[in-house]
Amino acid sequence: MDKEQQFTGRCNCGRVAFKITGKVGPVGQCHCSKCRRASGTDGNAVFYTSFSSLAFLSGEGEVSTFDNDGWIHTFCSECGSPTPHTDAAKKIWFVPAGLMNGDIGHEGYAAHIHVGSKAPWVKITDDAPQFNKGFENSSP
Repeated sequence: MDKEQQFTGRCNCGRVAFKITGKVGPVGQCHCSKCRRASGTDGNAVFYTSFSSLAFLSGEGEVSTFDNDGWIHTFCSECGSPTPHTDAAKKIWFVPAGLMNGDIGHEGYAAHIHVGSKAPWVKITDDAPQFNKGFENSSP
């Protein structure tokens, strides 16, 4: 029997720490203006995992939430690092890929979303599929 995979991650100051036991989805890059502002870069690199796979090791009470008409951004109230946030309806966690300690086993992006609103200075140079909007209502 295969051993279940386990990964850990944390915010910049270390107050918020978590572990993921089980599978993680592919890493995608969102280029929407909200993700750019939240990260201060060209977007957010995130992956998903099942709701039951993620557990906070510390600092769950340190997580603050900004809700902009359903667009959720969670972050450490001490250092401002983004943190995992849940979509309870879909029963998954969205996890910022940069929080992880070590390799989660993926190479490159699986997809780019909201490329229709990416910053004009961004050049996407990989072969991952590009979606003008989100996955739900567009095709590559």
